[in-house]
Amino acid sequence: MNGDRVTKQRGQFRLVLCGHKAVEAGAVCLVLMVQGHLGDVTLAHVGIAAKTGLLAVSPALALTFSQYARHFLNRWTSATFIAVCTFGADAVIHASHYSGEYTEAALTAAGAFLFSLVVSYTPLGTRIDRLAESFFDSEPTKHSVSASQ
Repeated sequence: MNGDRVTKQRGQFRLVLCGHKAVEAGAVCLVLMVQGHLGDVTLAHVGIAAKTGLLAVSPALALTFSQYARHFLNRWTSATFIAVCTFGADAVIHASHYSGEYTEAALTAAGAFLFSLVVSYTPLGTRIDRLAESFFDSEPTKHSVSASQ
């Protein structure tokens, strides 16, 4: 039974982490793509922003299956990681709408970084932190493994 609870907690953490990080990256991408003119948003823009957000969180999702997932407990490391991934995703998904080949990707990365930090200080960020702590508290440590042997 305990294994089912741990699996459920890990799944919830992954879903919440990746869901809100995808929204952060996608929302910033959408706003920059239409250069702040939200009335000009089309379904094509939403689709491109969604692809950017999903591609940006793919490395984060993969990282949650590794020993390095603990780095998501630190809001600064988490925001930096999502910013780097967002830069790559935005650069791959579409060309810049600003002068310079990677200007929009850099602006989107900076926006995702700031958005991630802002969210981390909200009640939603606190809730995600609690999920993360339960995710990592349920992992067996080297000490508990060696004590049971």
